[in-house]
Amino acid sequence: MNKKITMLVFNLNHGGAEKVCLTLSNEFVKRDYDVELWIAETTETSLTKKLDENITVLSFNKNHVRNCVIPMAKLLISRKPKQLLVFHIELALLAIVLKKILFLKTSIVVRSINTLSQAFTYPKNVWEKYFAKVVIKQLLLYSDKIIAQSTGMKKDLIDKFKIHPDKLVTIHNPAFVFSINGTGMENHASDNDIEFLYVGRLSPQKGLNNLIQAFNQAYKQNQNLSLKLVGEGPEKEKLQKLVNELNLSGSIGFEGFQSHTKKYYSRAKATLLTSNFEGFPNVLIESISLGTPVISFDCPSGPDDIIEPGINGILVPHLNVEKFAEAMLDVANEKVKFDSQKIINSSKRFSMDSIVNQYENLLFNN
Repeated sequence: MNKKITMLVFNLNHGGAEKVCLTLSNEFVKRDYDVELWIAETTETSLTKKLDENITVLSFNKNHVRNCVIPMAKLLISRKPKQLLVFHIELALLAIVLKKILFLKTSIVVRSINTLSQAFTYPKNVWEKYFAKVVIKQLLLYSDKIIAQSTGMKKDLIDKFKIHPDKLVTIHNPAFVFSINGTGMENHASDNDIEFLYVGRLSPQKGLNNLIQAFNQAYKQNQNLSLKLVGEGPEKEKLQKLVNELNLSGSIGFEGFQSHTKKYYSRAKATLLTSNFEGFPNVLIESISLGTPVISFDCPSGPDDIIEPGINGILVPHLNVEKFAEAMLDVANEKVKFDSQKIINSSKRFSMDSIVNQYENLLFNN
């Protein structure tokens, strides 16, 4: 192996960034790269079990970024990576600081997550509430390259963080869960099936109150509708209470976290997304790769990079619950129809080979 790539991630839990990190690591091994994965927090998950055995995994064994200073510094000095691809914004900031302090030549490539100006809308602590955005705005300027997952994210970094466009590159997430070769249509929902689907965290960012309210409006006009919510999160109890208040417990099901979601996509009439903001929603890619159309708010950012209206889904004005309910009814009542093969074809630009080629070009051909 004559080329090495080093990646840094906080953990390999079940978030979108973690899945992309895992997938890229495995794909680079297939391309005969020497892959080294640095992990801050080591917790065994279904993702860790999928790591290629040829990947060198080095763990900090720390559960907070602030505790990663010494172990990261030691690895930067001893391993001397040519470039470090970072999948966690706070770890990226730490890497940038250590590079400056230690006079290192390592190129820090930051993969941004979410629309960064919105990322701390729901702060979990004092750091996120008062300091995170200010520090990020100052330090991110010293990164060598930043990967935005969507055109909206790129614009946000230019407008809100004053990042020079030459430092930015847009690389979408790959359709890493399902193949994109037409097999997605197998066992697909019948035309009479009007089950809708949400897959993702049950968190404030996802705007699930609006999803349930939109479903409620649509359900009043068509009581054959049902909705499956696949995922876990801090909003679960609150959402279950809302469902009970609206007398929808018989029509909205909380499925919990599921390692295998293909069966849900395959029987859904459409996959729904009502997020307040996103970075690049992987769930939409997963859905269209299986031939299932999507209905999404035109939130910042990502959905407008994925959805081709009339081909693979419907893009609804952001936060317009009434229009979202109308879109659900249009799909349920077949006022709007989609062709599964055309939906799958629309996902080919997110194919694994295409996305990995873009990462390869960024990391090794510049």
